[in-house]
Amino acid sequence: MLDIKKYSSGITLIEILIVLGIAALLLGAGAPVAYNFYYQAQFESEYSLLFSTLQQARNLSLVNHNKSAHGVYLESETFITFQGSSFAARTASQDREFPRATQVTISGPVEIVFAALSGETSSSTFSVSNGDRSRDIFVNAEGLVYEPNY
Repeated sequence: MLDIKKYSSGITLIEILIVLGIAALLLGAGAPVAYNFYYQAQFESEYSLLFSTLQQARNLSLVNHNKSAHGVYLESETFITFQGSSFAARTASQDREFPRATQVTISGPVEIVFAALSGETSSSTFSVSNGDRSRDIFVNAEGLVYEPNY
């Protein structure tokens, strides 16, 4: 005689649906956390990029790179470090472009220029914001780029 097993070994459709339902609940609960983490990281990245771009332009001016002033120009989708007394009078071949996140808003001057050798500039404040959070970057008359202590 044939020996037929009473119970088959395998996964039923109900078991698969229960596992998929639990996975969907876990993903649904984790999505807002991941979404918030992504936008927080994007905000911090944008702040750091602007801060370091301003410092880079100042440093190029202080070391008198190509015997010229250097500056930063802010466009809606890029930061541009340039060489020259203004963005309009720049040496375009020396431009360095850095893409930026459009979800983060930056208020402040569109252009800042650091004088050759001294790094002097007009005092400016840049505010970086994403709706939930805001941080400032100050540039004083000597060209020092810093974050205020609140």
